Amino acid sequence: MILQDYQDMSIELMEQPQNGAILIGLALAMTMRSDKEYKPVTREKCKFLIDAEHMSVFEHATFTFLINGISRSLLAQITRHRTATITSGSQHYQDYSDYPCSAGITHLNNYNAELLLRQSLTLSTTNYSKLLALGQAREEARQVLPNASVVNILWTCDARNLFGFLRQRLCNRNVMEMRVFAAKLRVILLGEFPELFTWSGPQCAHGECLQGRMQCKERAWVQV
Repeated sequence: MILQDYQDMSIELMEQPQNGAILIGLALAMTMRSDKEYKPVTREKCKFLIDAEHMSVFEHATFTFLINGISRSLLAQITRHRTATITSGSQHYQDYSDYPCSAGITHLNNYNAELLLRQSLTLSTTNYSKLLALGQAREEARQVLPNASVVNILWTCDARNLFGFLRQRLCNRNVMEMRVFAAKLRVILLGEFPELFTWSGPQCAHGECLQGRMQCKERAWVQV
């Protein structure tokens, strides 16, 4: 059984708007005037739109990512963002005997905890292979696979909802795997659409934390 760390996941940008800032600027201009204006939206204007919660224009800029090496448990969290489109690897059709598990071993900091994790994941993946050898269908044998099983996905989402995703998922109240994923995603988006994603981050980074008594009070997030 191969055990990989959260940092081993990769995010590859497959499709992005060629003129995202111009496209958003055009959509914004159309709300205020009858003639077309092909003027890129600025960082300052993006900040105004964010603060005013007038963010529908950002939905015209869409990004598609190929994501490799995340766990099934992270996939379950990502699918809660229902405005995105996801295609994932299937445990029904694929043989998962050789797939690694993503368990974030560098975050355990405890030998006994790592040993117990390895033993549990090894038992699960070994029993999966035994069930296949006994002639069980993949869609039934997969029931013993752990949440840590690695999966690859294709993910398409617009800029408005990506901004909201980062605001929610960079917060320290998320699990470490999600925070690592969101941090890697933010780096890519900053390079493609800095006018908007300069302002991205957890709620506390650009305003007041909304978590109430559950807030972490650290006002910091994962950087990659």
